[in-house]
Amino acid sequence: SAGAHAAPSAAQSNGGLQNEVHTLERAIFEVKRIIVGQDQLVERMLVGLLAKGHVLLEGVPGVAKTLAVETFAKVVGGTFARIQF
Repeated sequence: SAGAHAAPSAAQSNGGLQNEVHTLERAIFEVKRIIVGQDQLVERMLVGLLAKGHVLLEGVPGVAKTLAVETFAKVVGGTFARIQF
């Protein structure tokens, strides 16, 4: 039937987008519950993930880089592996 192949309506598309935005906001919220005071780090990690790119975290010891990545991986259902130079 013609209805089975019709493009989604604007309302359906908007609802899907709202669900995706809610999911991203929830992921950021969960990471920020653990990683306090590193909002820019968390947001840039999310941008790297959404862009299907890579993120290199550099910084002095003790600023929660490893914890941030571990937490982010858990929240999005990913895996974590640490590479240290």
